[in-house]
Amino acid sequence: MELTIIGAVQLLLGLALFVFGSLRGLFAFVMISTLFGGSAAVNLTALGGSSITPAHFALAFLLLRCVVPGSVPPGNLVDALRGNAWLVAFVLYGVLAALILPRVFAGEIDVTPLRGQIRARYGSELARILAAAPLRFSPQNVTTAVYMTGTLMMALAAHTVLRSRPAAAGAAGTAPAPTSRILVRTAATIGIVHALLGFASVALRNTPANVVFEFFRNGNYAQLDHEWNGFVRMNGVLPEASSYAAFAVVWFVFNFECWLRRVEPRRTGPAALLLGAALVASTSSSAYVGLALFGTILAVRAAVTPRLFTLDRLAWMILAGLAGMVLVSAMLVLNPVLAAALRDLLEHMTLDKAGSFSGRQRLFWAGQGLEAFVVSHGLGIGPGSFRSSSLAAAILGSVGVIGAAAFAGHFLRAFKPLALSTWMRSGEAERDTAAAAAWAMLVGVGVASVSAPSCDPGLTFAILSGSAIALRSGRRTAEAVPEDAGDAAFGAAPAPAFGPLRVPVPA
Repeated sequence: MELTIIGAVQLLLGLALFVFGSLRGLFAFVMISTLFGGSAAVNLTALGGSSITPAHFALAFLLLRCVVPGSVPPGNLVDALRGNAWLVAFVLYGVLAALILPRVFAGEIDVTPLRGQIRARYGSELARILAAAPLRFSPQNVTTAVYMTGTLMMALAAHTVLRSRPAAAGAAGTAPAPTSRILVRTAATIGIVHALLGFASVALRNTPANVVFEFFRNGNYAQLDHEWNGFVRMNGVLPEASSYAAFAVVWFVFNFECWLRRVEPRRTGPAALLLGAALVASTSSSAYVGLALFGTILAVRAAVTPRLFTLDRLAWMILAGLAGMVLVSAMLVLNPVLAAALRDLLEHMTLDKAGSFSGRQRLFWAGQGLEAFVVSHGLGIGPGSFRSSSLAAAILGSVGVIGAAAFAGHFLRAFKPLALSTWMRSGEAERDTAAAAAWAMLVGVGVASVSAPSCDPGLTFAILSGSAIALRSGRRTAEAVPEDAGDAAFGAAPAPAFGPLRVPVPA
């Protein structure tokens, strides 16, 4: 195990927040850490060089704080398990499947491994697309099982944090601050920073400043810097343009929905605007799939709920669209060569995608999940056993019918398709934030269904789904934290749920 510089910095920050900060501060720390998806906090040499991301490393401090006696009301942990029961089932079956099923079905199917490449055996482009090897148990089964466990822990932690209300939420005589505030404000920060990092990665490519981005892209992943006919693809500090866009589109939807519902609009509005501009400029097919999906959803919702767009919000959207059209038109008129180049780029990234090497390879990877589902008679061959390009196909091929049913149950539990607040503004900050998280989760799953390499839905999915369930679960926990038995034994005051950690010391 090797601690990186990024991991060392996180260790110091995590310890400081664990001892002197609040539970919500640690929650925000984990959320901010998801920005660095191409980084490694720890490299696990014993597992083939697998990396622990900064977000998973930060999650450890949040989980430790949650289980410290007195940090959260005991009932919150029970509520978190009850609210995320379907996800618990999905992950438990996934972990068992990852450890057992690759051995059960070893050699019965040829698959492309989740990590690494198969070389030497193939000499043509077609053979490279279809590169596969007999199924066997590998370190990636263990790694994926660990990541899935992290996803579950993140959902439980998000639920626990957002189900508790701080004791000093508001000044005397004022209403307490909504528990969703930390989620919304951190999400707006993530959106602004992620967008600016994307623009900077394009502007500073091939300059000395690019070394800063390379420092953060230290994970043992395929770190790709794609260019096409002089156009630099936007990837920020993430491994590739596709992962940058998939992360951006989720937080774009969340911030846009919050702005639409008037939840912290001065923060979420600029974040949504910057992320939208970054997605359009990213040249990633994942970004365009996400934008098209969300645009279709908005059109359907506007048709069935006429009050979805108020006049002021509609005016701002039209103004932003017109400003973008004027800016792009001016650029194309001033530089006709750029117009032709942009047209070729869009054709390459959309219409020509299916017939490209990448498109054909992704189609083959997605097909592996369906083949694995059939070969395993609906049981799956275990998470981490093969590389996919679709979350849906990866779930079917990895955890079969049982895992797919559990995932669908959790998704529907978080989305609440029959709740009126899902479709239109409720006027309650917590319910509107939950609805924003639900729509962001839906679009994120949609994008992952054409891009995700494994069946692990990831920490961002866990944050959104756990938060959506928590914020729509009714009355928050009482503000006063019940005294812990250990604290009473030592005659010490219980630790406040949202203040600095208090460790009981014997008199």
